[in-house]
Amino acid sequence: MAIAASGMLAPDVALSTTSNFSDFANGRQLSDAELGQLRGRFVDKGRILFFGVQMTSEWRNPAGGHLRAGATLHGDLTGRAPSVSFEPHLTMVSAGNAVVAGPSGNGAIVRDGGTGGIGNARGVVQSIQAAGDFNAAANDLQIDVLDASQHPGVPSGSGASSSQQLPSGTRISASYGPQGMNVALDMPGMGSVTQAIVPSRGLRQSIQLTSDLQQVRNLTRLQLYMGQSGADASPPGLRTAIESVRQLRR
Repeated sequence: MAIAASGMLAPDVALSTTSNFSDFANGRQLSDAELGQLRGRFVDKGRILFFGVQMTSEWRNPAGGHLRAGATLHGDLTGRAPSVSFEPHLTMVSAGNAVVAGPSGNGAIVRDGGTGGIGNARGVVQSIQAAGDFNAAANDLQIDVLDASQHPGVPSGSGASSSQQLPSGTRISASYGPQGMNVALDMPGMGSVTQAIVPSRGLRQSIQLTSDLQQVRNLTRLQLYMGQSGADASPPGLRTAIESVRQLRR
């Protein structure tokens, strides 16, 4: 239809010039294996039916202590009103009294001059501040785009926040509420590790260390389950859908 209509245009109608694709003359089509290695995923003509957020913060110290704070959030967007299930996971493993007593730090202090970007940045904000030697720290984000037919179903989580504190002052917590989703590890004199999804702001991952020989990691996994829209539907674009999930509003 477009070709037939163009032939009926009057001679004095100005047509836009054709783009020059000569730079791609030696190009080739990428295989599925190569496309799978590219950063970024694109989904066409789909919509998010379910989503999942998995947060895990881990801390290992040289004395054998192992702390882990995690939480799982499942969302079902297929009904008239979204349904959300939240489940916290807290673990403390100690070798002797490594976690109970808590090894002392090196006396250093981390002064945060706004690098967390809570007030002036949106999206994914990752920060690592270390006032010590031989530490290993990482903030990671993984996004998986999956078929809705693979969704295992939304479990019935408790929806309650959880926290534990030891006599040494070490505290681990996982919470969900109007202020968003948060997991945190705090060891007085040694530092703190936090992750949070803040409504209208995005993901925050922060590591602050004031000790030596620590191994810490933040990991957030966002799983988007896409379903095909009907012929008469007007699905939102992928970016709009991800923005709506990031708000995490009921």
